[in-house]
Order: sequence, then structure tokens, then C-alpha cells
Amino acid sequence: MKLKKVLTGSALSLILLVSASPAFAESPKVTSSSNYAMSAQDIETITVGGWKSRNVIPNILPLAPYKWYLKDAWQESDGTWTALYARPL
Repeated sequence: MKLKKVLTGSALSLILLVSASPAFAESPKVTSSSNYAMSAQDIETITVGGWKSRNVIPNILPLAPYKWYLKDAWQESDGTWTALYARPL
């Protein structure tokens, strides 16, 4: 009789564990203060113009002491290209 109860209990535990496995598979929600969304106040931008073509605008502009990352580029009326660079503060 005890063996039947042990087997039944083990089977029920296994069924519950398997049915709850999708809940354990979900990625963890990190609420650390080091992981935060950047706002507009956290980004500094510069505009650099006079590029001859869109293909010559670099994705990263190393102006000491920072690395500036290309965010947007557009063509001016005179045919030159202007690039918007940003860096996190």
C-alpha cells in the first residue's frame, strides 16, 4: 500500500513539474538599478557636415576623448551630406 502511495505521489509530482516547465523557461526580469533605459538627457549629439557622399561617412567618429556613433545622415541642398552623431553621457 505504501509503495502505491509513493508511486502515485511521484507520478503526480512529475506531472506538475512538467506542466509548470513553461513558466520556468521564461527569461528572468532584471530590475537592477544598473539596467535603465536611456532618456534624451543621457545623450549628447553633434552634427558634422560637408561629406562628399553617404558612403564616406564613418559609423564611428573618434573625436578625443570620446567615440561618437552615427545616428542619422541627410543630404543638403548643395549636394553634401551632413551626419548626426551621438554618444552616451
